[in-house]
Amino acid sequence: MRSVQPSIDPALATLAPGFRAISITLQTDEIVNPAIAVDELAQACQRVLHDPAPWTEAHLAAWAAVFKGFGAKPQRTPCSADALRKRVLRDGALPSIDPVVDLYNAISLAYALPVGGENLAAYVGTPRLVIADGSEAFDTMKEGAPAQECPEAGEVIWCDDLGVTCRRWNWRQG
Repeated sequence: MRSVQPSIDPALATLAPGFRAISITLQTDEIVNPAIAVDELAQACQRVLHDPAPWTEAHLAAWAAVFKGFGAKPQRTPCSADALRKRVLRDGALPSIDPVVDLYNAISLAYALPVGGENLAAYVGTPRLVIADGSEAFDTMKEGAPAQECPEAGEVIWCDDLGVTCRRWNWRQG
């Protein structure tokens, strides 16, 4: 397994001066017991519903301000932590997807942090968090068919040497 240190464009410091990133590399077979991941996700959902951290709203409001700073509309395209929280408040829980996804969703809910995961084997080059110029390719699906679109100029994106891997910081992955 290769270990990769993502790069972060220094220009992001003007958009989100306090932003810090943590990158963890693991293999999915390192998660021995998928039931633990499901349990952590269920517990995180229950905390959102019944015992949310008092700082959650302020933290998510700060992320909404950052999203507005690069032109996103947080009501329509919120950061992933806010989107997950809204789903839990609406549905009462989140479905289990995969042990790795379940764990990072649990962390995202517990700490009101946008957390995402990438398949390093699919990356070409180094993962980069950058401000888009608007010409980058993003492979997606539209009406059930493969499609390609470009991020808006100024949008924060994750990318590799082939194009965009995640739009609006961590809102929509390809």
